[in-house]
Amino acid sequence: MPAIQEGGVNVTPLIDIVMCLIIFFMLVAKIGVDTGADRRITIPASLQGLEIKDMGNTLTLNIQPGIGELPMVSALVEGKVTDVKLVDPATGKKPLLNTLLQFRYGRDFKPGGINESADNPEFKIIIRGDEEMGYQYLEPVLITCAEANVKNVNFNTRKVVQQER
Repeated sequence: MPAIQEGGVNVTPLIDIVMCLIIFFMLVAKIGVDTGADRRITIPASLQGLEIKDMGNTLTLNIQPGIGELPMVSALVEGKVTDVKLVDPATGKKPLLNTLLQFRYGRDFKPGGINESADNPEFKIIIRGDEEMGYQYLEPVLITCAEANVKNVNFNTRKVVQQER
């Protein structure tokens, strides 16, 4: 009869499964997802409103009062928060409109253009503006969203808890 050899337990399959689970949860977790929201902006309070559950396919625009009547707009574009001007005074181009058109229609900036599959009718905008900011800074951004044919524009607000009387 052969001698019985007691060896260690093979834990390699267990480690493989645990590593796969760790990678899976890292991919699906929303921890550390940056939307580009400027936390220095004090957003207005609201009693009504809906919470946006799906933050995918969304661009957050941070709007602050700028010089004169033009607002300062920043957004998370290509992985970093960038200032996006409404109008570039040197060239007369409209960087914000071009950015929105690219998100809405793809690189060709046209509905049904060269790559119609890049058209994105479900594209959403979330506007974060300071609670003390005047409407004259918000209006040109809303007009630019309309020019880019963005159908879903939302305003970021904080929830107010009503006190019982």
